[in-house]
Amino acid sequence: MKIKKIIALTALSASMMGFGSSAQAAPVDLALSLVIDVSGSVSTAEYNLQMDGYANAFRNATIQSNMLGGAFGTTAVNVVFFSSNYFTTALDGFMLLNSVADINSFADTLDNFTRPGGGGTSIYNGTNRAIELMLAAIGTGGDLEGTSNLVIDVSGDGTSSTTADTAANVRATDNGITINGLPIGGTSITDYYTNYVITSDGFVQAAADFDDFSAAVTRKLEIETSSTGGGTVPEPGVLALLGIGLAGLGVLRRRKMTQA
Repeated sequence: MKIKKIIALTALSASMMGFGSSAQAAPVDLALSLVIDVSGSVSTAEYNLQMDGYANAFRNATIQSNMLGGAFGTTAVNVVFFSSNYFTTALDGFMLLNSVADINSFADTLDNFTRPGGGGTSIYNGTNRAIELMLAAIGTGGDLEGTSNLVIDVSGDGTSSTTADTAANVRATDNGITINGLPIGGTSITDYYTNYVITSDGFVQAAADFDDFSAAVTRKLEIETSSTGGGTVPEPGVLALLGIGLAGLGVLRRRKMTQA
């Protein structure tokens, strides 16, 4: 089944590559942008682990139930790839996921999506691109006009400019967008995401390495999609009681933004 583009409130189907010429605002429970690191520090095997992790997470029964359990039973998702800059791909546009078949089709697309490139690491370029695409979609005349539950999900194994990452963070906050992070590595990368990447209302779900990525991204998407109304967002203290630690799958609420 082809993934439905956000072109109307009806059940019209379109290919992922297509764009409606007379789009209308579609009601969705959550607009979610996946911002994925494809810089040179991410090997081909590690890229595949990331994409497999995202794909398997979207196939998870709890996440699917969350996505379909909101007031509209619909989640809009897009993907932004970044290294030293962002890459323009067929996944830039938001896609409506409002059935198990649609979600599984999206998962298959992620599983088989060709890596768009490589380069250095500039998290802010990926974040700013995601913000631009989201603002265009929710603005007047946009496909997601009026949507207020806005989340950017950034994953990566590196750091970049503290000043530029903080500016992107502030920009997201000013526009009512939450940024959550999935740092891959040790404490230093987790601290960086906590201090410079996520917004004050966001959280970090850390993966110790790429082998841990699948479990981390599943837990992260469970939390993010629970905000659609299909579940309850757990408090950080509850997560701590469940034994989810910083080094592995820890969720850390960011208490303040550190300016560069």
